[in-house]
Amino acid sequence: VDYSVEPAEDYATAVVVYEDDEGNVVLSETYTSWCFVGAGLRLTFEVLGPEYSLQINTLQPELFMFFSRHVKIPPTEEFVEKQNAEQGLMPVLPNEAVTYGYQEEDRHMVQAFINDKLPRENWYDGLLIVQLMMMAYLSAEKGCAVDFKPELVEDYVPPVAKGEWKPRSIMA
Repeated sequence: VDYSVEPAEDYATAVVVYEDDEGNVVLSETYTSWCFVGAGLRLTFEVLGPEYSLQINTLQPELFMFFSRHVKIPPTEEFVEKQNAEQGLMPVLPNEAVTYGYQEEDRHMVQAFINDKLPRENWYDGLLIVQLMMMAYLSAEKGCAVDFKPELVEDYVPPVAKGEWKPRSIMA
């Protein structure tokens, strides 16, 4: 891809400030890069509080394996999902299904289906995520914070989706 001809957004950041069920003000920061290339799939989470913290990084597991440049193995995803390398210091996830939460997620979905109940995460959560993303695009386009009003983005198409986004617009 020639970025000078077809600029694509790659790195995104969004800050969402909201009130939880108990009335506390909560701040969420989200970052992503669609072009990130590392040893494999990187999922990172941090929770920071006044007297606590939590950090998860799937590329910093409890197990690593090293392969020198003299070891030749075929391309694989044996060590970590979305594996991008076959040599060097490789993170190894002994049980990806547990690390990524698939096991519990699958169990919950099957039980919800069997019991004819709505699962914890459902289409409404997907809609909320899309609305939050569109609000983030709208905020970026306006250059200021916006209140969460889903009706504002019901028919909204961000400039990047219309092919009108200019990379230097973030410098203004």
